[in-house]
Parts: sequence; C-alpha cells; structure tokens
Amino acid sequence: MKKILILFILTPAFALAQYAVADFVVLNEGTESDYHKLEKVWSVYHQKAVDAGEKWGWSVWKRTANNNDNENAAHYVIFNNFSSQEQRDKSMKNWSMEKAISMMKLGLKGKMSSRTINNILKNGDKVKKEVRQYQIQWLDATPFVGELKIGDKMSFAAMTQKMDDYEEYESEVWKPVFEREILRNNHRWWALTKIAKRNESAYKEPTHLVWNIGVLNGKPFIEDDDFMSKAMRSEKMRDEYRNMSNANELTLIYKTN
Repeated sequence: MKKILILFILTPAFALAQYAVADFVVLNEGTESDYHKLEKVWSVYHQKAVDAGEKWGWSVWKRTANNNDNENAAHYVIFNNFSSQEQRDKSMKNWSMEKAISMMKLGLKGKMSSRTINNILKNGDKVKKEVRQYQIQWLDATPFVGELKIGDKMSFAAMTQKMDDYEEYESEVWKPVFEREILRNNHRWWALTKIAKRNESAYKEPTHLVWNIGVLNGKPFIEDDDFMSKAMRSEKMRDEYRNMSNANELTLIYKTN
C-alpha cells in the first residue's frame, strides 16, 4: 500500500490531466531546424499559460520514424494538457494571438529581438505540411512512476473499438498487467484515452489511443498462470475487441515545468 501511495505522489501533471489536445505534426521537407525555433518561441507562451492556471502542461515529442511510414507520417506530437474539457474551452475562449505574441516577447526580452520573433512566427505556416489534431479524454491509467524528463520515451498505439465493452476490456484485462509490472519496477505508466473530437485532417478510423512509458532495459513481463486471464489476452480475444495499429515511439524534447 505504501508503494502505491508513493507512486501517486510522484504522478506528474501529464498523467493527471483529464483532457488533452494532441497535434500530430507533419513537417515540410527541410524545415526541421525552423520547426525547433518555432517551438522554442512558443514554449515561452505555454509556460506562462501553465503558470497562470490556464492549462496543466505542454510538451513536444519527436516520433521515431518507421520503415513502413507513409509520406504523411507525423514527425512530432504536441500535447496541451488540461484538468478538464471546461478548462480547455475556457482557455480557447480567452485566447488571442496578439496576447500570446506579447507574452512571448516579454518572456524573451533581452534574449531575442521582437523582429526575430515575428519572423519565426510568420514562418510557422511554411514549416508545417499538415497537423492532425485529436482532442482526447483520459479514461483510465495506472499510477505514474517518477517525473517526466527530456529524453524520456513513450509509445502509443491507435485502437479502433469493435465491441461495446472494449473500454472495460482494456481496464479489466490489460491494466492489471501493467500495474503488476509497475510494482516490479519494470514499467512506469499505462493509460487509455478516448478520442472525443478531431479535425478534418485527422484519421477517422481510430476511436482510442493507448499510451505506455516503460523502463530502460526492461525485463520480460511475468506470465499470468490464470487460465481465464490468459484466454482474455489471447490474440483471438484482442482481435474481437479492437483493431490495433503498430506501436509508435516518441521521445520528449520540450516541456513546461
């Protein structure tokens, strides 16, 4: 019990947020350097927004390329995390580009000229080829071990629900597997999220996203001897409950405090 309490105490805002906006960013060729300049400028605004209680957190993750990627595979994923959809909606209602730019310039005073900031922001539309945006609701999660650090790895898989009780299947069959490994210091976090809204560019098929953060040099997971548990985790049962995409790896490169 003491160990579980410690895990909850260490849980970061990223894992506690109940609602998030995930932007899957596809870059135009040769624009990665400009993209980093853009995010570094925007990071000043996002930190001030977190400090003001307008959101819980912001982070940028670089996706590891796969051999079977198509030409519109995302290069980066940006998360804006909120305590609720209401907080997100309030933040958007009160948001203005003019105010955001003013906050950036104030935060970068003495470090970057106003003209340079304007040029970086103006170039933003040329950097991004496409942004697939998903608003996601956090449904279930394990405790989170430790704190997120730059360089941490996270994986995700897109799920397409096939049965009405799919969410219960993830929570009752798969969540306990990861909870057990967390207690063995062999995993850090598992979470189930549901796609609540998406923009026109976003893929239409997925209904949920499952997230995992493992440990460095992790050991094989313990096999459960319980017949029913093993049967529910079989490939046959997995295929009955949902279609699952290939897993993708992300690396944390920027985040708010």
